[in-house]
Amino acid sequence: MCARTAEIPPFSGTFSYKNDNLYRRLIRDGVHMVMERLDPNIAKIRFEVQHPVAEDTQAEAPIIYQPIQIPEGVTLIVADSAIPAARIGNDFFIVTWIGNYLVLRGGNVLFRIFNQQSQAIQLAE
Repeated sequence: MCARTAEIPPFSGTFSYKNDNLYRRLIRDGVHMVMERLDPNIAKIRFEVQHPVAEDTQAEAPIIYQPIQIPEGVTLIVADSAIPAARIGNDFFIVTWIGNYLVLRGGNVLFRIFNQQSQAIQLAE
């Protein structure tokens, strides 16, 4: 199985397929992994770099992120099978809420993405 990197905590947050909130996490030297909902069942995982804000600006400038290609050595596999997940060129990966995935860099796990298998229960009146 893949080694686990010491810098990534066991739980880093959640991503919802029910809203348009992005999940962004720094993975190394200014490179961020971003999960973005495409529809209620599918999301894409893409990568960005953060541009530094000029030091001579007086007002708070917005943080600017620029999309980049999937970094060298980064792969996404379906957990427990080692089958590569859908990849769209060098731009992004596709995931669904049904599957569990591992994001790897050089064979080391950066992130585990797993279905929480929870359900809401609503009682009839």
